[in-house]
Amino acid sequence: MRREDVRVELEENRVLRVSGERKAAEEEVVEGEKWHRAERATGRFWRQFRLPGNAVLDRIRARLEDGVLKVTVPKVAEERKKQARVIDIAGDSAASGGDIKATKADTEYMIE
Repeated sequence: MRREDVRVELEENRVLRVSGERKAAEEEVVEGEKWHRAERATGRFWRQFRLPGNAVLDRIRARLEDGVLKVTVPKVAEERKKQARVIDIAGDSAASGGDIKATKADTEYMIE
């Protein structure tokens, strides 16, 4: 395949569309040669891929080398998940090793 025969497009809603057309290559015909099977050498094709939300659309690159199309879709670098931080609880009951009990004032709620 040649570069002119393939098209890579970014459509609405983050859809990447690869399309193209294979054209028949002229082959030498040898007199007296018979074919038992021949591969299809012509035709149109297309494929669509919905890209994820973390794809960087401005940096998509495509490369055609030796008949192989390679499309690179970079993604946004994810932040490393932060470790949970342990918070010390201060109070008289915690220091003495006793149970913490709620007072009536701590448990009253205003309902309107």
